Amino acid sequence: MNDITLLKEEIAELEQEIFRLKNSMQRADNGVKLKRIKVKSRTLERLKAELSALEKLRASA
Repeated sequence: MNDITLLKEEIAELEQEIFRLKNSMQRADNGVKLKRIKVKSRTLERLKAELSALEKLRASA
């Protein structure tokens, strides 16, 4: 497996986890889950940016 494949798998896992968190939100724990969603979303965006950079590098090579 190469870095691109691993990043794609990690992105898919984070997207699924964010989806599950959003669907399980209830009034009592919204603050905690919203914070977790924000952190995971930032991580997801960094991974997507890294994946994009790797794909561009690979395409130009």
